[in-house]
Formats: sequence, structure tokens, C-alpha cells
Amino acid sequence: MSQGKTLKRLFFYMKRQRLLYVGLIITMLIGVTLDLWMAWFLSNVANAASTGEVEKWPFFIIMGITVLILLGLNSYLDHYWKTKVSVNIRKDMRVDTMEQLLKVSVAYRDDNHSGELLSRITMDNQAVGDGCGHTLMSLIKNPILIIASFIYLMLIHWQLALICLAIGPMTVLLGSVFGKWMRNNSGQLQETLGRLSAFLQDVLGGTSVVKTFGLERKLLNKFSGQNSTLVTLETSGGKIQGAASSISTVFGNLTFLIAILVAAFWVAEGSLEIGAMLAFIQLMNYLVGPFMQLPGEWASFQKSLGSADRIFSLLDAPTEVDTLPQEGKANKAFRSLNMSDVTFEYSSQGNPILNSVNLQADAGEVIAIVGPSGGGKSTLFRLLLGFYPITLGELSIDGRKLTDMSLQQLRGYFAYVPQENHLFTGTIRDNIADGNVDASEDEIIAAARSANAYDFIMQMEDGMDTEIGEQGIRLSGGQKQRISIARAILRDAPVLLLDEATAALDNESERLVQDALSRLMTGRTTLVIAHRLSTITHADRILVMVNGSIEESGSHAELMQQGTKYYQLYTTQLQKEFI
Repeated sequence: MSQGKTLKRLFFYMKRQRLLYVGLIITMLIGVTLDLWMAWFLSNVANAASTGEVEKWPFFIIMGITVLILLGLNSYLDHYWKTKVSVNIRKDMRVDTMEQLLKVSVAYRDDNHSGELLSRITMDNQAVGDGCGHTLMSLIKNPILIIASFIYLMLIHWQLALICLAIGPMTVLLGSVFGKWMRNNSGQLQETLGRLSAFLQDVLGGTSVVKTFGLERKLLNKFSGQNSTLVTLETSGGKIQGAASSISTVFGNLTFLIAILVAAFWVAEGSLEIGAMLAFIQLMNYLVGPFMQLPGEWASFQKSLGSADRIFSLLDAPTEVDTLPQEGKANKAFRSLNMSDVTFEYSSQGNPILNSVNLQADAGEVIAIVGPSGGGKSTLFRLLLGFYPITLGELSIDGRKLTDMSLQQLRGYFAYVPQENHLFTGTIRDNIADGNVDASEDEIIAAARSANAYDFIMQMEDGMDTEIGEQGIRLSGGQKQRISIARAILRDAPVLLLDEATAALDNESERLVQDALSRLMTGRTTLVIAHRLSTITHADRILVMVNGSIEESGSHAELMQQGTKYYQLYTTQLQKEFI
């Protein structure tokens, strides 16, 4: 994204803080005035001292105390408002970025690591906020202070002022060259930090695997490699900023020394007052100092623009909805679901994951979907939930086509219990209530009872208020699954999707979960992906999916009588259970 476009989009956030910026402009102008006053004060005190005008001292003391009070108050307001501007802009951008993360398509989320996306809402957000607060105001104040000091210098001695002005063109050149380099370096640095954040998230989320398989040394070596890349980029950025600072410092001080020597010569010659020389020295600090700071501040602002580019690239990502829907409500009525010649393929692949799938599910039916891994079973659920657009074919519910429904309306038909359930950090009550935000306490308890979860919940010290930790780390697999089922029960949707909900459980946990699922399935249309075939012999229909196609369909008895694929799967699994 071009710098102009980035600045234009940043201005959208900055204009919301226009009142604070007006206040900052006022404090900035007062600050510049007070800086110039210090030069005037120094000149007048020095001249009064050299001429013995002692009677002026009470006036100087009162004026000095007054200005110090004003200086302190102005400095406080200036810093506070800069911080507030930065905080408010970060807040607004965080909200927009979080909203965008909730609106982006599942495909986008699958293609981008959550840790890298997290860095946009944390590190990049911080850099942009700082750039729009302290850094930006310094970039505005320093040129104004330079111009005001130059005008004052012209009034004191125009020849000296022209000598000081020589630093200007060099500063502009430095800002242009080093600012561009710094922005490129910043972009690479933030990308590397994003990848490092993603890597750390993977490591911290897989502690048990790391320990069990002895991956500590391997992961440390991998981290060291990424860390070395980060160090290289940070060092490169330091070189760029150091070179800009070094050149501007040398040139600025050279200008300062030349001007001081010339001024001292004119004082010695009698053509310049000592007070004017002291004022000149003070003004030189206000002129040369800001000139030397500008390249570094511009480089820092370029770094903020690089972070803004990364945030805006996320805000420009494709979304599945234009606006976030209200809390989802389950639909109550359901007659039938129909998939007609549905084909699906990921854009990055050439082979279809589903190939001309036809499926009819009527109210109250239990349909099991079985087959080898990679056959397209889970993908079928993802299409039903609208996570991906259908490539070819048609999906309709109650005679209404998918294209005529919003995603919220589509998903309102379903409750979903995945194999790897996801619970949110918080209490057990909060996680169950996610099924229906308007549910009463009695309804939440009833759902927990139906899911065979109430007893173990009440055995915990805080009961429903028990904090479950990150992704339910404090709960067993069976306990997490039963809470997930309680959430689905509370949603009370007419169609239930079960994705191998008991595959990873021990026998006792499976018994409790299976019992809870039986209650959940009562009166609902159920599509269940089954790993253990003995659990779905009661299904009205069983579909055998192989390589994205439904190759067999029928009841358990019918498919066993055919003696083909389902028969082979069932008998092979049965033999393994008895070995």
C-alpha cells in the first residue's frame, strides 16, 4: 500500500480524536512560545547583569516562577493528551481488527496462522498508536520550532541565522532516504515478529507433545534460527537509525560550532551584545536540535506506517458477512435438507474434495457418515455450516436455496459437536450459555444434567463458576465433551451435526458421552460422522464416503447384506476390537 493511502486511512481514525488534536496543537504552540521566551529571558537577564540593573531582579523572579508553573502545567497536558490520543486510536483499531477477525472467511483463517494474526492486534496496533501520538506531534512541533527560532534568529542577527539554516536541506535529504529504508525494514521486522508469535503459540499450546516426544532441543534450535533473523533485522534497523542520527548529529554540531565561533568573534569585535549571543545559543539549540531529531522521528513514523500497512491488509481481507449478525438464534422448524450434485474443491488444489454428492435428510432422521480418513466427511459438515462456498451443485433446506439465505439463517438450523471441541477461557456456565445467550440459570442446569455433566460440575469447588483455563485445560477430555454437548443441547437447533464426538475418549467417558448424545438426538435430525461403527448401527441410513463420493447408502442390515465396502469396514473393525 502506498504511503499516501496508508496516511489517508490512518486519518480516518485520527479525525475521531480531533478535539484532542486541537488541544495538542494549543499545548504545542504554548510550548514553542515558552521555548522562545526562555531565549528572550536569557538575553534580558544577561544584559541586565552586564549593565548592573539589579532593580529588574524581582520582575525576573516573578516572571520566571510564573513561566515555570505554566511550563509544568502545559507539559502535563501535552503528555497526557498525546497518550490519550494514542490509547484511543489503538482502542478503535483493536475493535475494528477484532471485528474483522470475526467476519473473515474460514478459508482466510485457515490460510493465516492465528499467532501471526494476533500480532496485528497487539504489536502492530501498539506501533501505530505510538506513531499517531507522540511521534506525529513531534514531527509537527519540531518544524514549527525550527521556523520560529529561525525568525527570532533573523531578528537578532540575520547573517548567523543563514549559517544555521544550512542544516535544513541535509535533514530533508536524510529523512527521505533513511525513512524509506526504515519503513521497509519495519515491514520485514513485524512479519518476522508475527511468525515468531505464531511459533511460540504452537509451542505453548502443545506442551504435552513437546515433553512426551522430547522436542525441546529441536524447538529451541528452530526458535534460535527465527530469533537470529529477528536480531539481524533489528540490527539492520539500528544501523539505519544510527547512520541517520550520526550524519545529522555531525552536520548539526558542525553548523552549531561554526555559528558559535562567528557569534563569539562578533561579540569580541563589539558588533553583538553578550545577551544577544546567549539568546542566540539558546535558539541554536531549538534550531539544530530539532533538525537532528527529525530523521530519527521520521524513521520511527515510517515504522508505524509499516505496522499500519499490516493491519490494513487484514482489514481488507475477504469476509463472509458485511456486518456481524446479532447473537444467533436456533430455528425451530425443519422439514428436510437436500444436497444435489454438490462438488467442492479448495482454490489451491485441483482435485475435488467432494464430487457430485447427493444427500436427502428428512426431519427426525439419523444419518451416519462413515468411510476412510480423507474421504470428505468433515468437509461435508463445513459446507453445511457455510464455512466454504459450494463449487458446483446446490444446497437447500425446506425447499429454500442456500443462495437465498444469510449465513446466520443457515447456521440457525444446526447445533454442532466437533471431535476436538473448543471451549473458551472462562467459567463452565459461560461456555454452556454460549449455546443460548438468553438462557436462564434453570435452563443451563437442565442442559448440564442432560449432558451428564451436572454431577462432575457440582463436585468442583466453584461449581458452575469454575474457571476452566485455556481451552479447558483443567478438564478431562470427557468432561470437555460433555460441556460441549450441554452447549449444543441449550442451542436447541433442529439439526444436529456430530463429528466423531466419542473418538478420543476412554470407555467410561464414551459411555457417559454416548448417553448424553442419545438424549440430544431425541426429536432431532442428526448427521453423525462415526469412527466406531458399532455406535451407529441404529441409524436410519448409513452413507459410505470414499474419495469425496458417496459409494453406498442404506441401513446397517442392508449394507451388511450387500457385503461390500461397509461390510468390510465393519467386520475389520469388529475383528480388531476382539484381538
